[in-house]
Amino acid sequence: MNPRTTGVLALVACLLGAFVYFYEIEGQDGREAVLESEKRLFPGVEASSVDSLELTTNDGEAARFERRDGAWWVVAPVEGAGDAVALDVIAGALSQLARAGSVKTAPGDLAQFGLGDGAQIVRFEAEGTGHTLRVGKATPVGGNVYVTPEDGSDVGYVESFRLNAWKRSLADLRERRILTLDAGEVERLVVSWPEQSGLFELVLVRDAERVWQIEQPIAARADQEKLSTLLSNLGYLQASGFVDARTPAVEDALRETAISFRWSTAGSKGESTIRIAGLLDGVDGARLVESEGGGLRLIAAERLDDFERRLTAYRDKELVQVERASLERIELEFATP
Repeated sequence: MNPRTTGVLALVACLLGAFVYFYEIEGQDGREAVLESEKRLFPGVEASSVDSLELTTNDGEAARFERRDGAWWVVAPVEGAGDAVALDVIAGALSQLARAGSVKTAPGDLAQFGLGDGAQIVRFEAEGTGHTLRVGKATPVGGNVYVTPEDGSDVGYVESFRLNAWKRSLADLRERRILTLDAGEVERLVVSWPEQSGLFELVLVRDAERVWQIEQPIAARADQEKLSTLLSNLGYLQASGFVDARTPAVEDALRETAISFRWSTAGSKGESTIRIAGLLDGVDGARLVESEGGGLRLIAAERLDDFERRLTAYRDKELVQVERASLERIELEFATP
């Protein structure tokens, strides 16, 4: 064969190979991404850009959530911190919601798909632009659900499991952590509980070497492990429920103090507080917790056992403080009988 012809054929083969590699192999991911984007009900919307949500929760509450300074906040029907994980999941589900198929329908003919007056409506804003999702009834086959965005002009259906993200009660979308506590930053802690003689107050402080000491009612070294466990239990204390109205039963429970905590951190100008109050009548096995600003939550009654209410429990039990790794010799002496 002519060497020139051979060279041309080799060049063509190389070009063809490059085309197959870069288009068919390397370009496959890009083409699939384009196709997925075209299926999305809200193309261009990213989860991180969603800054407000409105929906009806499983327990029938018309709820609104807003992102403020990077944190989710419940603004209706009550006000308080939102569950960041749950609300981020909803934002992600909305931004990635993709059609499994489309339905041809006459304009305004939505009732047959459950997308009329009885439809579930989810509204959200992303970068200042409002969006609406209407959720209808299940498709006759296939385990899908009819949906339409915006004005109802484009009816489609999505896999039903993709809508589970917002099938939650209002309580599920509220922040259950009762407080945010960095145990390593706490410099002073006051623990109080009632005794027969009155209110007992235990004052603990860190010394210059970051060792906890009892300051009042006695001067003694504190049990370091006990303090670490107490602060950890406080930091992970979560609500089992929420109280938004001060009913007579709530006021009765607030008259009792089971244990309370006040603490300050390095550089802070004031103290933070939390109080575990009495059992709430009508709610089996639940105690009220009152935090700063008067916020009320419920915790399981047995959580009170996580917090010691005896002075001896906080005192250091070690008779000798010695670094075990530094020991070179140990002598034991026994009394003769």
